[in-house]
Amino acid sequence: MGRGFAWLWTVLVVLGCSGYQWLVHSAVMEGQAEVVRISLMIAPLLALAYWVMMRARNKLLGIFILLAVSAALYLLEHEKHWGLAVAYGIPHAGVYLFLLWFFGHTLVTGKEPLITRLARRVHGSLPPDMEAYTRGVTLAWCIFFAAQVIASALLFRYASLNIWSLFITIMNFPLLVLMFVSEYAYRLARHRDFPHASILKSIQAFASDAALSKSPKAR
Repeated sequence: MGRGFAWLWTVLVVLGCSGYQWLVHSAVMEGQAEVVRISLMIAPLLALAYWVMMRARNKLLGIFILLAVSAALYLLEHEKHWGLAVAYGIPHAGVYLFLLWFFGHTLVTGKEPLITRLARRVHGSLPPDMEAYTRGVTLAWCIFFAAQVIASALLFRYASLNIWSLFITIMNFPLLVLMFVSEYAYRLARHRDFPHASILKSIQAFASDAALSKSPKAR
């Protein structure tokens, strides 16, 4: 019963997020009323305001930056109807640039690659071939994150706003899922004798590792 409810909740969340992304894309294409566009533009600002009030160390500076961003988005929306596109384009780039750094900085000499660390958290000790493989997977994710940012920038510069919006909204989640599934399928075929964690367990390990890295003890 509990597991069935969890699956139902997951499906509803995925469907809700997909519908929301489609609504954003439709609004960017001016297919929605102005009140809808403004509401969608405010949504990420409210999320940012919540983070500032709950987590930011310098709340006054955070509020000042938030007000400046809000004013800039309002002007862009009022003058060129770009406010909504920028409100979602910048977070898209920001998230992937952060993930590129988060994964990439663990590849420098003297540090353990992130995916290797996650694999040790799940499996314990790793054979040398799996250490090499998990390092390669960490690099592959870095390439994926960089490709997301570069593709978004190129599409924004050279393609239509419709295609760019389609990429950062509708295609964002499917591409992420495709990356997960492709790596998992390749891992099953390449290392058949190694006990493999599910995609869900891998995500849980990542979330646990991220939480521990933010804890006072980790610092």
